[in-house]
Amino acid sequence: MTGELHNQKGKASTLDNLIEGFQLIGFDWRYLYVNDSVVKHSKFKKEELLGYTMMEKYPGIEKTPLFDLLKICMKERCAEFFENEFTYQDNSKGWFELRIQPVPEGLFILSIDITERKKAQEKKLEYIQGLEEMLFMTSHQVRQPVTQMLGMTSLIDRKECTQEDLLQISIYMKSSLNSLNQFTKELTQFLHELQDRANT
Repeated sequence: MTGELHNQKGKASTLDNLIEGFQLIGFDWRYLYVNDSVVKHSKFKKEELLGYTMMEKYPGIEKTPLFDLLKICMKERCAEFFENEFTYQDNSKGWFELRIQPVPEGLFILSIDITERKKAQEKKLEYIQGLEEMLFMTSHQVRQPVTQMLGMTSLIDRKECTQEDLLQISIYMKSSLNSLNQFTKELTQFLHELQDRANT
């Protein structure tokens, strides 16, 4: 008996120190066991979780897709995998990868904090969207002055061009070049801002 108790304490101690979250939820939705990682992820103290229901600690959780899935797992005794975006009481957010497994006591949930991975994915997506926006800007804002200059160069090729015509063409060419110059400045600024957002 003493040996079994020692083994159980040893297993609990091992679970407590893992970086993955381990929690045991009873059939009445009360926390029966939480390891240190779950405590860290939850932003509660261990004694503030144990013995309390999920609904008491997270009001409104029963209306979420996650809880719908937990109810299915609890009732049908099936295992599931779920990625959950969690909003804390201070409005900060975290992403967790959850593996739900039925056990005799209720449900066993393994949670892995994937917030940094999600943030990196969001930054990558934002960067790609920024590049697409840049390409759209380039195709529209470069095309017009380039088309204008090409049209004006074809006018220069005509033999009947007068000195006055050439002067007017020169004015238009300068205007188009100024537009291109302004756009390159805006594009450079846009790229700097895009890189700054990607690096923060």
